[in-house]
Amino acid sequence: MTTPQIKSEPDEYDFIIVGAGSAGCVVANRLTEHKEWTSLLLEAGTEEPLAAEVPGLHCMLQKTKFDWNYHPKFDQYSSFCGETCVFWPRGKVMGGSSALNLMMYVRGSREDFNSWDKIGNPGWSYNDVLPYFKKSENNADIQILRNNPEYHATGGYLNVERYPYLDPNVKILTKAFEQLGYEQTDVNGKTQIGTMITQTTSKNGSRMSTNVAFIRPIRNVRKNLFIKTQVYVTKIIIDFETKRAFGVEYTSTTTGESRTVYARKEVIVSAGAIESPKLLLLSGIGPPEELKTHHIPLIKNLSVGLNLQDHVTNYFIQIIPGNKSTSNTNCQEKIQDLNIYTNQKHGPLSTTGISAVTVLLQTKYEQNPEIPDISIYYEKIGVIVCLLSPDSRGFIQLNSTDPIWGAPEIYPKYFSAGTDMRRMIDGFRKVIQVFNTTIFKDYNFRLNDVPLVICNKYEFNSDMFWECVIKEFSYTEYHPVGTCKMGPKKDKDAVVDSRLRVYGINGLRVIDASIMQLIARGNTNAPTIMIAEKGSDMIKEDWVQ
Repeated sequence: MTTPQIKSEPDEYDFIIVGAGSAGCVVANRLTEHKEWTSLLLEAGTEEPLAAEVPGLHCMLQKTKFDWNYHPKFDQYSSFCGETCVFWPRGKVMGGSSALNLMMYVRGSREDFNSWDKIGNPGWSYNDVLPYFKKSENNADIQILRNNPEYHATGGYLNVERYPYLDPNVKILTKAFEQLGYEQTDVNGKTQIGTMITQTTSKNGSRMSTNVAFIRPIRNVRKNLFIKTQVYVTKIIIDFETKRAFGVEYTSTTTGESRTVYARKEVIVSAGAIESPKLLLLSGIGPPEELKTHHIPLIKNLSVGLNLQDHVTNYFIQIIPGNKSTSNTNCQEKIQDLNIYTNQKHGPLSTTGISAVTVLLQTKYEQNPEIPDISIYYEKIGVIVCLLSPDSRGFIQLNSTDPIWGAPEIYPKYFSAGTDMRRMIDGFRKVIQVFNTTIFKDYNFRLNDVPLVICNKYEFNSDMFWECVIKEFSYTEYHPVGTCKMGPKKDKDAVVDSRLRVYGINGLRVIDASIMQLIARGNTNAPTIMIAEKGSDMIKEDWVQ
């Protein structure tokens, strides 16, 4: 029985963009600046809900219909607490994960991008990508602009600021690391190592996802932009003889109806580090053995789904504060906070609490004196240790029982490289020094030793103790990248070239976090937006005569 076709929209566009997330919204905006080009933006989720705008409610969208609700698989290197309590939230909504995240605007270090260029990707050095960071940016922080004008800009679609309200404990936590020698810095400027009140993708205390920033201002203005939500792309249509991508097949998740649409110029995959490799695999692009398992005809043998990287993080160290807690338990206080936010866009709901503090530091294993390999921030009243430069590599495969509709099988393989465990252990030892600072003692901030019970069979602060802690309490920092790796043709693991074109397939690019060959040493939303800005210019260069 043939599935009925949807006939209400055009069948052909110049560009088809799969995924309206951190990258896809940017690409759709920039391509439709060219008035003669039509672009279709396809998104599996719905429009961004009102709750997403409130920074203090950022966790509410996780494990809902706005979240893909992925659950990774673990191995002997990272036992953790199993799949029941460790999950990977990713945005299934207009704006993608930029509608769910903590809004931290941290680009990464200069050497991250210089290494991309050195590996064999010309045009991706720090000096090459800085203009694209600035192109998006509308920085509203006068101090940042005054102190580091060469690194920041105004006039872009994406508002960057610091929250209008600071949790009462933020200054204490910041001062503690200053007393350990970490000076305040602009981590998006010349020096990454240090501490700062985090810059955020927000405007006047409200979230600015890429949907809010790049799509809403143009959605009803540019007639050459077409958007379809609640549709799931199941296949890229590729001519087997010419190896050219010329369309996609998608299915409406509300009606079950399927449709084929065609691209005159290019199909652009911006579905993220999990769904982008899945779509390529379903379309016949990937390792032959993987495709054979699912009876998918091979079109191009590429290392799709490999090179998975993530910032593994640990929420073990918890603080017992001596002053007012960051979370209000009194119902009347919560109502008051809501009223303040509704009327003034201020108060506790206009921020993400104590996570507004960021510290970037080095372990003894980092050889370059100018770049960090650990980041520290706070959540609720705990200290989070995050590994910025993992050597471990995981992979993604199609679902073994339902490759099309089932969630991809994710194998992070955290700590499969022993260097990662050693860096984390050294990071913990640096962090616990905050309990010896004058300001922690003045405010009676103490280590909560209740979580220590599981690992109490080992001597506190021994390597075995911290290894136990890391395996039991670590989880994702929600920064998966690398599964459609950018690299030179000689790199057997490369999926796209330095212009983000899929090797061996004409008319097909990947533009999102999956192309990072090495993960940036910071939150991945900002570099993903940069990749989309740069990728959009590459497309324009290739098609404007």
